[in-house]
Amino acid sequence: MALRDAGKTYAAVASSLGFKRAVDAQAAVLRTLRQREGEERTRLVQRECDRLDQLETRIRTRDAADPDKMERRLLALAKLRDKLAAIGS
Repeated sequence: MALRDAGKTYAAVASSLGFKRAVDAQAAVLRTLRQREGEERTRLVQRECDRLDQLETRIRTRDAADPDKMERRLLALAKLRDKLAAIGS
């Protein structure tokens, strides 16, 4: 969580922790969030959601000329939002 708090991407977290893929780091972050309780969990989940909002803005801007790529990336983003929502509930 310290790396995410420092603004690192999942790819950077994976590299720092020796994971092979960004999705492995993402899974580790989600496991950590599930272990947190109360206000701390709520705060951390909200911070991850805020990051996803920023990422969505970048995707929509960067991939506007390639609708298929944008759609794939937004679908992946939506899946992560669903996972965070399940933790935050």
